[in-house]
Amino acid sequence: MKKTWKWVLGAVVLVVTLGAGVAFMPQATNYKTENVSVETIENQYSFTGQVIDAEAATGRLFVDERDLGKVEEGGTLTVYVSALDLELEGTIDTIADEAEAMTMPGASARYAMNVDLNETDGLRNGMTLEGIIVAERVENTKTLSLDSITFEHEDAYVYIEGEDGPVKQQVELGITDGSRVEVKDGLEADRVLLLDEATGGGIMPPRIGGGQ
Repeated sequence: MKKTWKWVLGAVVLVVTLGAGVAFMPQATNYKTENVSVETIENQYSFTGQVIDAEAATGRLFVDERDLGKVEEGGTLTVYVSALDLELEGTIDTIADEAEAMTMPGASARYAMNVDLNETDGLRNGMTLEGIIVAERVENTKTLSLDSITFEHEDAYVYIEGEDGPVKQQVELGITDGSRVEVKDGLEADRVLLLDEATGGGIMPPRIGGGQ
């Protein structure tokens, strides 16, 4: 009986000792790092449509009602012809006054734009077109992926390496192309932290893929 109690007591001491060892083991968190890039970034708007008169090099693109203020008759845009893997310059000839018939309840209204294209061989009626207008462009600016940005209310933050672990740093953002964003101010470091995995249950900096 005494041997049994000794065995049980020894097992309890061992469990407590191991548990204490785990509890006081240094916490380790692994992070991916993203280098800050210096590059040109553009804020673009795109419109889809098709060739409606190949002989006259005319296409028709559709603009969402929310983007009507970004286009105007006589304005220019870049038009990509996917079937030919070709970029053409286009000029907006007309913008319809009335929206196209709704195809889905609750969908945004769309307005047709007739676009004059540069004459080119190989155009066929019905070919798919994508029109692109560059709304803003900034050259030689710091950029990061949107995944590295944390949003709290209307403020933006990144995490940088500090002496005692990740440090939260507020930054001022500029334009975005949908995947990368301009960092206008607040970031002097040349890289930021993105969470990879927590190996010891450490505190994790939040990650997002867009605004919260």
